[in-house]
Formats: sequence, structure tokens, C-alpha cells
Amino acid sequence: MTKTLRNINDDVQDKLNKFWTSIWAWMDQQYIIEKYFRGEYTEYDAGWDGGTFYLNINYEQEYKIQYGESCPELSRENCSINIEEVKDFVEIMYERWIRTDMHYSFTVEINKRFDKFQLPYKLSSGLVIGKGYKTTEQIEVILDHRMFERKIAYSEEMIMSNEMLDKKCALDYIVDALQYFISVQKPDGIDKKYAEAAKSVCPNQNSKVYAVVKAEIREVMKLSNEYFDIRHNEYLNKANEMREALEDLQFIEYLYNRVYGLLYLLRLKVNKADLISENIEEERNLEKI
Repeated sequence: MTKTLRNINDDVQDKLNKFWTSIWAWMDQQYIIEKYFRGEYTEYDAGWDGGTFYLNINYEQEYKIQYGESCPELSRENCSINIEEVKDFVEIMYERWIRTDMHYSFTVEINKRFDKFQLPYKLSSGLVIGKGYKTTEQIEVILDHRMFERKIAYSEEMIMSNEMLDKKCALDYIVDALQYFISVQKPDGIDKKYAEAAKSVCPNQNSKVYAVVKAEIREVMKLSNEYFDIRHNEYLNKANEMREALEDLQFIEYLYNRVYGLLYLLRLKVNKADLISENIEEERNLEKI
């Protein structure tokens, strides 16, 4: 849990750079060009080394046709590639350059690389989408950066690691963010805070939606504080029962996604004025660090 936001941003950039290098190296292979790419984007030179296939793509023209704008820097040595540029490149490959009958195989190849370099994205039906909470809602307001947004960002990065410690840290961070969210609810007393958080999703306390959300908050916090060694180093909980050590990577991911889903729902529904940072511009600047 000692990684800083700058470290995490550097890690992400390194992974994007490796993905970028890998996809270009994949495209350079003769059999890949011949097998995957449409004929209008390939050339065959019969006079060199027994015949050679190579790509012949006018990237500037292709990007103007697809996106209505000039293409970005597409050099193979681009060390500052960002996810939006990767997204556009992969999607134009799928839409325009890859043969239709190879779309499935291409999708598998791309997703293998997203997984290999631990990037939380996947290609699905020609679109690069994030792995995470599925919603059409957009989060545009920054809430408390240090105690909330930054912890969520840490957790989203660490959960994609294959290391046990990183996954446990991801779970720790996301539970901490949920705990912070609950702690800033106005009423005194933990049960009243749970109720207040649930009311942000459904004000009608007679509704089953309200009952489900409140019960889920209570259950998730019980799992975190009493059942497992997530937020506490002590072996015994308040009832002098043993907290169980988490050693199963898939079960940690399950718990993470359960907490993440609950927190995201609360995040979308919360009254922004109750949790919003006083200095939005400062928080936005912090996110860029």
C-alpha cells in the first residue's frame, strides 16, 4: 500500500507502451498480414526473399475517413501513447483493416494483450471498453480526492495485478473508500449512517430497493470487519472470533467486485453537495499528477 498516484500512472504508461510495442510487432509478421488484413491494405513484393507481404495503409486518410480528423503520432516507439489513442487504433483496425471473417480471432488477440499487460480493457463487438462497473452514466464531478477518488483509482489498478498482495491491497482500498463514504453520512450511529446511504439510492424506506441496499451495506462491512483480514491486522474480531486470511485470488476478485458495485451505485446516487470537494480545480490538478 505504499504506491503513490504518480507511481501508478507510471505503471499504467509502461503497460500501455508495452501493449503498443506488442501490437505493432504482431502486425509486422508476414502470416498475420496475409491472414488478417484486407487485400486493399496489403501489398505483395514477389521479387524480394521469395515474396513478401507488407502493409500499405495511408493512416492519415484512414483516420480522416473514420474519425474526421488527422491521425495522431503512430510511431512504433511512441513512449507517451494514451488509452484513447490505443482505443482509436484498435477500433479502426477492427472496423476498416481486419477481414470480417477474422474479427473473432483479432478480438481474441487484442484481449490476450490487454490481459497480458494488465490493462483493464477489452475489445467487444469492435469497441474497446473498460472492465469494471457497467453503466451508461458519466461521472463528471470530483468528490473528495484524497479519501475517496484516489483510493478507487489505486484499487482499479491493483486489482488487475496477478500478485496476491496487490489484489488484497485493491480490496483494502475499495473497502476504505466505502467506509469513508459511510462515515461522512450526517446521522450519528452506524446503523443510521447505513440507512442514510441507502436512502441516497431509494428514499422510500418501505421499498425493497432500500432494504436490499441497506442490507448489502451492512453485509459488506461485516465481511470486511469481522470475517476476513481485509482492514484489520488483528486475528480476532470484536466477538473474539478468528478473522480468516484471504488466500484465494478469485475469491478476492469476487469480494472486490461486490464492494465496487455497491460503492459505484452509491457514488452515482449520492447528493454531490454532501461529499463534493471544496476546491474542484485543485482536485482536478491532483488527478493529473
